[in-house]
Amino acid sequence: MAKKTIDDLMTSDVSLETLATKVGPLTQFDEKKLRELSALQAQMGDFLIERFQNNIAAFEQYMPNIANTFRDYRPKKTLDFFCTDNGIPNLILTEKNEFFYKTFDPFALCKAQVDAILSKASLLQTSYTKEWDPYGQIHFKYLRAAVEVEQSFQKEGDLTPKEIGSIPNCIMLGVGLGYQLAYLYEQVEIANMVIVEPDLDIFFASLHAFDWASLLKFLFDNKYGIHLMLGQTPKDFFIDMEKYYAHHGRFISGSWLGYVHYSSDRIRTLGKILLDDFAAIHAAMGFFDDHLFGCSHACRAILDRKSFVKQKPEMLDKLKKLPVFIVGSGPSLDHDIQFLRKNQDKAIIIACGTAIDTLYHAGIKPDIYACTERTPEISDALSVIPDKHFFDDIILMCGDVIHPYTTKLFKHTAIFAKYDEPFAKYAGAHLRDYSQVKPVQLMTPLVGNMGVSGACYLGLENLYLFGLDNGSRVEDQEMHSKYTTLYNCHNNGVSKKSGSYATPDVVEANFGGTCKTGYFFKLSARNMGFIIGTLQNEGQDIHCYNCSDGVKIKSTVPMHSEDLAKDFDKLPALNKKEFFDFMVNEKTMPLTETTMEHLKALFSEKAFNSIVDKILDQLNNAKINNRTDGIQLLESVSEYLTFLEQNAVTYFMGDCLEGSLQTYFIVATKALYKVRDEKVCIEHFLKILEVIKDFLEETKSLFKYLPNYVIYEHRKYHTNGKVGVDYPTAKAPDFPPRRKIIYKEYDDPQKVFEKKYK
Repeated sequence: MAKKTIDDLMTSDVSLETLATKVGPLTQFDEKKLRELSALQAQMGDFLIERFQNNIAAFEQYMPNIANTFRDYRPKKTLDFFCTDNGIPNLILTEKNEFFYKTFDPFALCKAQVDAILSKASLLQTSYTKEWDPYGQIHFKYLRAAVEVEQSFQKEGDLTPKEIGSIPNCIMLGVGLGYQLAYLYEQVEIANMVIVEPDLDIFFASLHAFDWASLLKFLFDNKYGIHLMLGQTPKDFFIDMEKYYAHHGRFISGSWLGYVHYSSDRIRTLGKILLDDFAAIHAAMGFFDDHLFGCSHACRAILDRKSFVKQKPEMLDKLKKLPVFIVGSGPSLDHDIQFLRKNQDKAIIIACGTAIDTLYHAGIKPDIYACTERTPEISDALSVIPDKHFFDDIILMCGDVIHPYTTKLFKHTAIFAKYDEPFAKYAGAHLRDYSQVKPVQLMTPLVGNMGVSGACYLGLENLYLFGLDNGSRVEDQEMHSKYTTLYNCHNNGVSKKSGSYATPDVVEANFGGTCKTGYFFKLSARNMGFIIGTLQNEGQDIHCYNCSDGVKIKSTVPMHSEDLAKDFDKLPALNKKEFFDFMVNEKTMPLTETTMEHLKALFSEKAFNSIVDKILDQLNNAKINNRTDGIQLLESVSEYLTFLEQNAVTYFMGDCLEGSLQTYFIVATKALYKVRDEKVCIEHFLKILEVIKDFLEETKSLFKYLPNYVIYEHRKYHTNGKVGVDYPTAKAPDFPPRRKIIYKEYDDPQKVFEKKYK
C-alpha cells in the first residue's frame, strides 16, 4: 500500500475553501437582501424540525443508539441555520463568525467536491507477494496460488473510483451537514462506509439538514455497510476503528478510499492516526499453520511443566519501582555499554533476543531473557553462548507460543498467555489452571516488544530502554551492537538491511534528527508506545525513559545514559535474589492440573470439519454478479468467523482460520478492483475463491494432529517430502530445508561468563 499522509487526502484542489471560490462564494448582503432572507429563515425553521424528527425516527429503526444520543441533545456551541433564496440550509458558526459552507449553494459545493475526489483519488490497496515458506506451511502454498491469479492480469493504470464505479470501503473524515453523501452514492456503489465525525455538534446539525432517513433506508435495503464514529477522541479512535473491521472483516481495510470532507484540528489529528496505523488492522494477523504451531507449543510447555505467569499476586510494591533496564541489540547500545556495566547490579536487566549474546560478551548479566518468536532457530541463536550455565538463573519471559526447543534451555520460565492467539482465550475458558495465567498484549512484532510489554504486565513501573532502536541513525551503517557475535562472528548469511530489516523510511529520531526504519520497526515502536500509554491511562504508574538513539517512541521520555549517571551513582546494589525468589516461587507456577487427555479433548476434529463445511457452503452457493456481491460474500464469511469467535466452544476453530482467510480475501478484493471491465475482475475473483476452497479442504487434514503440531516435528505428518498433497489450484511444494542462522564456527574466547564493571 502506497504511503499517504493526511495532506495527501486534504489537497487544496478538493478542499471546500478552494471549491467554494469556483462554485460561488458568499459575499456581503445589502439591507434589502437581508430582509428577504430573514423571511426565508422563518419558513426554514419548520423544515428543520420536521427533518430532525424524521431522521431520529429512522435512526431509532436502524441505529437506535444514535437516536438515543441525539434525541434530546444540547449543542455545546451556538448553531444558527440560515439559507439563501435557494432554500438550502447552511450553518453559521457564531463563535467563529463564519459560514460552514462558504457558498450560496452548499449542494453544488458538495457535489463539486465529490466529483473532484472521485475523478482524482485512487484506492489504497495492500499487496502480497509469493512469500517464501521457511517451514512447510499450507498457508503459503495457497497464498502463492492466490497471488498468482491476482497477478495474472495487469492493473489498468491509476484507476479512479469514478472509472470503476464501485468502492469496497470508504472512510470519510468529517460529515459536515451530510450533503456530499447523496452525491457520492449517486455516482459509485460503496460496499462499506465509515464516517468519522469528532464534533457531535456538527453531526447534530446534519440531523436537521440532510435526509439521513432516505439514506439509511437505501443502505439497509441494499445491505451496504455503514458505521458512524461520532465524538471519538484520538485515544479511542483507532481502537473503535479496529473493532469495526474485526467484526466485519479485516480484509476490508486492505482496499479503501480516504475522503476528507472538511478540515479542522481534530480532523487532522484523527487523519494522521488513520494513515499511520490503519495498516496495523490487517498486519501480523497470523495464519492457520502458525496458530497450529503456537497452540502445540503452548500445550508442550504445559505438559513439560514450565512455569506460567500468574494473575495473582500482583508485583510487590517494594519491587514495582526497581529500575528495569530493557536492552535490545541495536547499534546505539554500544554507546551505553559502559553505563550498563557499571550499574548492572542496580537494576533488573531484561535482555531482548540477541541482546543476551551482546550482554554476555560485554560482561553484563541479565536477569530475564525476553523472547517473542515461536521458531526453533531461537535455540540455535542461544547456542552461540559457550557457557551453558549462564542460563541457570536467568528467567525466560515469553508468550505461550514459544518453541519447546527454547523453553527446554531454561530452568526458570515466566510464560504469559498470548491473548491475540487462538489458544490462550480458548484454554482460559476451558482449563481451570490456565484461567489463572496472566495475559500479555502487543508482545510483537519484534523481540523488544516482549521486553517492554512483559515488564509492564509483570507490574514493573520504572523502565529504561537501551538499544531498542527499531532502525538506525541515518548516518549509521550497522543494525546491531558490535558485541553481538551471532551477526558479527557467526555470519548468519542474511543481509542486515534486507527483508524484515529493510529500512526504506526516514522518521523522527529519539534525540532529534532522523532515523532510518522500516515497516516492522515502525510497528514495533508504535506498539511499545501504545502499550505504555494505554497502561498509564488505566492507572499504572509507569515511567519509561528511552536511552536508545533510534526511532522516537510515544509515551517515553528521551534520556541519555550520561544524564542518568549521577542518580545511579547514589543507588545501592539491588537484592536481586528477592526479586528472583518472588518471580520463581510466587509470581509463576507450572500448570500441573492439565493432562494430555484434557488437551486432546479441546480440539474436536468433528466440530472443526463442520465449521469448514459451513464456510464452503457459503462460498459454493454464492451468486457473484458484480464487485459488491463479492465484497458482501467475503463479509458474510468474516461475520460468521466473528460469530464463532464469540462462542467459547467454537472460538478456537474460527480464530485459527481467520488470519489466512482474511489474507486471501485481501488478495481477492484487490483482483476485484484492478480494471474497468467488471466481468474480467469477477472471473479472477472466482478463481481465487477456488483457491480458498482448496485451502479450507486441506485444513481438515492438519487440524486433527493437535495438540502435537510442533514446528519441524510436524514434518512427520507429511509424506514424500511434500507440504500436504496436490489440490486442483495448488500443487504440494517440496519441504524447505531446515533454516540455518549459524554459517561458520567461531572459537569464542569467552568460554565462561565474567562480569565486567568497566
